[in-house]
Amino acid sequence: MMKRVLWISITAAALVAVPGCKKEPAADAQAQQQLDEAQKRLEAAEREAEEARRQLEEAQHRAQQAEQQRQLDEARRKLEQAQRQAADARKQLEQARQKAAQTSPGASAPAEGSQSAAQPASGSSSPATTSVAPPPPAPKPVTAPAGTQIVIRTNTTLSTKDLKNGDTFTATLQQPLVVDGVTIAPRGAVVEGVVVESDPGGRVKGVAQLSIALRSLQTVEGKVDIQTGSYAVEAKSSVKKDVTRGAIMTGVGAAVGAIAGGGRGAAVGAGVGAGAGTATAMATRGEPATIPAESVLTFQLRAPVTVTVH
Repeated sequence: MMKRVLWISITAAALVAVPGCKKEPAADAQAQQQLDEAQKRLEAAEREAEEARRQLEEAQHRAQQAEQQRQLDEARRKLEQAQRQAADARKQLEQARQKAAQTSPGASAPAEGSQSAAQPASGSSSPATTSVAPPPPAPKPVTAPAGTQIVIRTNTTLSTKDLKNGDTFTATLQQPLVVDGVTIAPRGAVVEGVVVESDPGGRVKGVAQLSIALRSLQTVEGKVDIQTGSYAVEAKSSVKKDVTRGAIMTGVGAAVGAIAGGGRGAAVGAGVGAGAGTATAMATRGEPATIPAESVLTFQLRAPVTVTVH
């Protein structure tokens, strides 16, 4: 009887052990399938990131070309306008000279002068005539209209790494500021600028950005306040690096979840991996936006500036 009970127990244990052995290969296959799927998703994410980077670079290139063409058209329009103004000014100057020659009392001076010159020859004495210096020219207000271009050269490197909103910097005029033939500020004049926006960036929403504007100019008659449009630069995009990092973390999380519990474990692992990838991207600060020293930049006046030139 005891032998029979012992035999039944051994048989039951064998029956219980056999199904357990059959489950292990199935679990390994499922885990391998989860890893293959995670690898495929990673490769697809990398391809999408590469395509997004290519599209971004093309868009930036087109935007730069469009901006350069716009600036060229604007400069051409300003040149034509300045040439017309200069032609009008020359015409008015010539008319003023002709009018002054016709109405000036000095027109009869040569006849009087010849008579006075003849008097000493006849022996008569006359007091010497004294020449009177012409009065100095009256102060002339000169106005640089809105839209006038101001070209500067930076003295130092400007970067989001070192600057914050409201910080100031100095530069020099690369080209003299001339209006209607009158020089308001010579080349090399000191220009003061201000940081409009300094965004270090590097977070999930974008790259670093730096925007500056001019606020004062040293003219021939002293320092004057000015208002200009802003000049902005962006750092190089890190979107490929961040997307790839997130994809890798997602794939690793899914693989770990699959090995740990299959099915539901894989879903939980993928969520954990994605969260870790996002956190890593958020903790990473991208490259700073920088304007190198000795950069030649062009600004436009947003409001007219008047200087009284003596």
